[in-house]
Amino acid sequence: MLNIYKGLPISYDTNIDSVDGSEIQVRSNKNQIACLYYQGESYLQGEQLPFMIRTQVVSLNLAKENVIFSNFEAAKNNIGARSQIRVEPNEPLVVSIQFDGFISEILAPLSDISAEGASVYFDTYMFPARLSQPGNEFTMKISLPDSVSHKIKKLTQKPNAENKKINMTPHGKLPEGQDGKIVLTARGRVVAVHPELHLQRYRVSVRLYFRDLSRMVILQYISQRQTEIIQDLRMLSDELYDLKK
Repeated sequence: MLNIYKGLPISYDTNIDSVDGSEIQVRSNKNQIACLYYQGESYLQGEQLPFMIRTQVVSLNLAKENVIFSNFEAAKNNIGARSQIRVEPNEPLVVSIQFDGFISEILAPLSDISAEGASVYFDTYMFPARLSQPGNEFTMKISLPDSVSHKIKKLTQKPNAENKKINMTPHGKLPEGQDGKIVLTARGRVVAVHPELHLQRYRVSVRLYFRDLSRMVILQYISQRQTEIIQDLRMLSDELYDLKK
């Protein structure tokens, strides 16, 4: 079973316990059940399945940690094909995009980010269709909480043999921060455009090329968000089980 919670994949290996008509029953665990309860669906993948299957939750048994699925269909997206962990920000983050050959910068809210890519949202009425064609290149500025850079500085300043090898030249300096944020600049190109017309917006997926310590900052941010998301999911799970007692 695979669910995506705030950009983080939550998966659980299981077996089919029983089959009843168009329904199957499988076992789960607390974290997965929390995803199933709040999202009402999951994705199934396995060696004997020709493709990823999307299915809906029919019922949950918290005491036995069982779930019944029905309404199976082939997944229409590449939810299980990501090679990099992506996380959603815990607070609204707006990025600045400067497309090559275009004078003005465009602001867009960040949907999620990984060490090698990101997604941003454009409202339907503001969607720059011509600029957002796959393959188009740009420069992106991303503002992250400055607490991330403080952790990186501590790592690079530890007096051990490994850190002495770090070249703290101008190319190795941390990006300058402002107003409690650290601003990263990266080159990138558009990979895909996903219309989400029911939400009156477009989601644009991009490939990003981080250099020097900017990549360390992104990796630290992703690691920090992973920890926060897992803690959040555990809290939701505990609340769910407390409600059902």
